[in-house]
Amino acid sequence: MYNRDQSRSSGRRCRKYGMRLKCIIFLVSVPLFALPVFSQKILISFLFPPVQASETKEIPGKWNHWRDFGNDYFRYPLPPMGEAPESYKGAERSLLPERCGSCHPEQYKQWQTTLHAKSMSPGIYGQLVDMWETDPEQAQNCNECHAPLAEQQKRAKFGAGPFANWRENPFHNRKLEMHGLACASCHVRDWRVHGPRKKDTPEGMDDTTSKGPHAGVERTLFFSRSEFCMNCHQHTFPGPNGKSIQNTYNEWKNSLWGREGVSCQSCHMPGRAHLWRGIHDKEMTQGAVQIDVKLGAEAHGEIVTAEVELTNSGAGHYFPTYITPSVDVITELEDKDGRTIAGSRQINVIERKLSSDFSREIYDTRIPPQKSITFRYRRGRREDAARLRVRVQVRPDAFYQNFFGEFLKNQKISELSRKLITQARNIAASSSFEIYDEKFELRN
Repeated sequence: MYNRDQSRSSGRRCRKYGMRLKCIIFLVSVPLFALPVFSQKILISFLFPPVQASETKEIPGKWNHWRDFGNDYFRYPLPPMGEAPESYKGAERSLLPERCGSCHPEQYKQWQTTLHAKSMSPGIYGQLVDMWETDPEQAQNCNECHAPLAEQQKRAKFGAGPFANWRENPFHNRKLEMHGLACASCHVRDWRVHGPRKKDTPEGMDDTTSKGPHAGVERTLFFSRSEFCMNCHQHTFPGPNGKSIQNTYNEWKNSLWGREGVSCQSCHMPGRAHLWRGIHDKEMTQGAVQIDVKLGAEAHGEIVTAEVELTNSGAGHYFPTYITPSVDVITELEDKDGRTIAGSRQINVIERKLSSDFSREIYDTRIPPQKSITFRYRRGRREDAARLRVRVQVRPDAFYQNFFGEFLKNQKISELSRKLITQARNIAASSSFEIYDEKFELRN
C-alpha cells in the first residue's frame, strides 16, 4: 500500500507526460531517479516522512494493526482470484455488482447512485483507451483506485526487469472493468468476502465466520476506520508546497474530527449506507459550510460595502479537499428589476490552484476545518442600485473541465478517446450548482 518504489516510478511517468498527464490521481513526485535505489529511499524518508495513521491500538481479527492490514489488503497490483471455490453456488461465483445486489439489494441500489460506481467514467476511460497501448503500466496505476481488481485490467505484466512485457490479460472481464469501483474492489480478496464488524459485536471480540453464504465473512474493524479510505484519498508521495496533491487523510488527521476519532465513514457512510456523498452533492456541500453576510454602514449611502464570511463548520477536511473543485463567491449589485449593475460584480475563488505540470502551487484559498475566510466587497453605488446579491457557486469538476479541453487539442488521440473525452468535458461543464443565493435590499 505504501510502496516508495511505486512513488518514484510515478514521478518518472509524470516527467514523461508533462501537460498530457493521463490520470492525475497517481501523478507527481520528485526527480530522484538519478540516485541509487538505496539512496532514494533514505532521501525520500528524510524529506517526506511516511503518512502515519492515527490508530495504534491492537485490534482483534486477522490483522492486529492498520499497517499490516493496509500492506496486505491493498497490495497492488492485486492478484487474480482465479476460479471460484466449488462450494460457491449461483451469485457467489460472480464478481459483478448486480450479482452481489441479488442478496444485498439496498447496498447495491445505493452504490449505483455514487461516483464509486462511475469511477470508470468517460473522462477516465477516455484517457485509458489509448494509454493501455502506449503506457500500460501507467494505465494500471490509474486503475489502482478506479478499477483495482486484476480481472478489470485489460493487460497484464509478465516477467520482471528487462525481460518484462505486457500482454492481453487472460482474466480480463470487460463488463466488470466498466463497473469501476465494484463491490468486490473493497470486499473480496481471493474469493474471501471481507467486511466490518457487526454493530452489536462486543468490543475486543473477533466475529469472523467460516460458514454460511460465500463460506462466511472475514470481519475487521478497519472497514470502519479512516485508514480504509486512505489508500485512494491520500498520496504518499510529495506534492508542491509540501502538500500532497491528494491530501485528504492528512487534512482529516490534523483536524478536530481526526483528533476526536470521527471517521470518514461517519459522514460519508452514515449508518453504513453505501453513498459516499461529497462535493458533487448539493445537500452535503451546504452542510459543510456556514455563510454569513454583513452589510457595512456605508451600504445605505453612496458606497456599498459588505463582508462575506464562509466557515468550514461541517467538513473534516479542507473545504473543498483535492484540486478538482472550485467554489466561487459572487457578490454584485442589482437594480430593482434584478439586472446586474455593470462593473459591480466581484468573484472570489476558493480552490487549490496548481501549475499545468503540477510542479508549483499558484495559490491555495481553501478553508481548513473549523476555520473561516472573509471576503470584503466595496463598490460605488449608482442611483439605480437597489440591492446586493451574494451567491456561492460550486464547480465540482472545474479542473477537469479545463483539463479535458486541453486534452482534446492533442491530434494523436484515437476517435474513441476523443468521443469519450468530449462527453466528459460536457459532463464537467454541467456539474455546477449553487449552495447560497441571497439578496439584501439597500435603503436610500
